[in-house]
Formats: sequence, structure tokens, C-alpha cells
Amino acid sequence: MNFFFGIRSKFINSEIKIPKFQNSGKFNQNIKVFEAFPLNNKWNINKTDCDENKDFYFISNEIENNKIFFLAHEHEVAQNKIKLFDELKDFNNFTDTAPAFRANLKLFLDNGGISSYQSEYPFEMTKRRGNILSPISILLNKNAEKNIIFFKNIFYKPINEKTYLYFINFQQKKIVKKVEILSNYLNEIIVDKEFLNNESICLLKIVLVFQCICQLKIFIYLLSIRIHHIIIF
Repeated sequence: MNFFFGIRSKFINSEIKIPKFQNSGKFNQNIKVFEAFPLNNKWNINKTDCDENKDFYFISNEIENNKIFFLAHEHEVAQNKIKLFDELKDFNNFTDTAPAFRANLKLFLDNGGISSYQSEYPFEMTKRRGNILSPISILLNKNAEKNIIFFKNIFYKPINEKTYLYFINFQQKKIVKKVEILSNYLNEIIVDKEFLNNESICLLKIVLVFQCICQLKIFIYLLSIRIHHIIIF
């Protein structure tokens, strides 16, 4: 089972495009899009009223930074809804395919730049734990107007757990900036240009697996525990 997410920011917007078919070409016109977000330590789950055609669902206006989306049949959600209040469950295998099921996340700027990448977030990642350590200079661009890091985490429990992202000067061996990060939320961090040098590294001390997007003026950098590539505008 896969979950999907989008980005809502004053700098960048998005649209999620989810197929109603598998890679084999098998269609399921009865499967629907549902959305979930944590509220008072429970998952709030509802059917998503989004645009669609015979082949795809299109999620745009429905995107919020605390929401995730998934495909399921209405009877599956009804049968599992009480359990789903407390934690996400892997109860639908429509997106469990080989080759892997693909959905598209289109990112666009108000002044015209457009790019896209795969949007699926596997259920098994919601229960994994890990940290990441990365140099800043190879991720971002000191000549860009803005450098922004978007961190998205999906955790199976309906909580907004706090952790921290640290900017560290490796040569001086000291923390120069600490930023609060929330689980089950799209975190947006503007990176000061003073950190874009060969001495700075980024350490995400997090007990939850995440996906990360760094948005720049001319390209988007996508990084996750299992994905590592660059998409050019």
C-alpha cells in the first residue's frame, strides 16, 4: 500500500496525479481516493472530492501540508475505520505492484517553472527509523534567489512528534542552527546563504524515515532514504 502527499507553500504548489490502473494495465474504476490527517491523536479519514477522468485522479486544491492520500475501496475503509483511528494500516494491495506503482507529483512556481517526480510513499516506510547526514553545498545553490528544504514524514501513529534538523559547521565542530521538525507534516525551511559553504553539513536527528525536497530557483533536488536524483526545470 502507498500513500501520497503534495506541497502547499507561498513559493511552490503541486498537483498529485494518481492512476486508476496498475502497471500491468489492470483498471479498477471502483477504487477511490481518501485523505487522512492527525487530529487530537486520532487519524481523521474522509473520502476526497477531487477531479478525475476515466484514467486518473487529480488532487490539487485538496492538498494541505498535514494531509496524506491513499487509494482504497469504500467498504475497506468502512471495515477498518475504527482501527485506522489509532494507526495507519496496510489493508489494500492495489498499489503493491512489480514494477512499482507510480503516481506523479507535479511541482510548479507561480512565475512558470514546472517539474515532476514520483509521489508514492510505501506503507513500510511509515514504521522505519533512521538519521541522515549530508553536506549542504552539494544539495543547494548559493546563486539561487532562495534555497528551501521541504521535509515530509509520514508516521503510522497520528501524532506530530518533534525532532530537530541541525546545521553544523564541520570545521568548527559546532551547531550553528537548530530547526524544529514535526512528523506527519510537510516542514519548510529557508536556508541562509551563509550555510552554503564546504564547511556546513546538515544533520537530521530523526527517528522516522522521511522524504526531502530542496527547492531552488532553477532546479529541485529530491532526496530520501531510498531515492536520490535531480529533476531540472
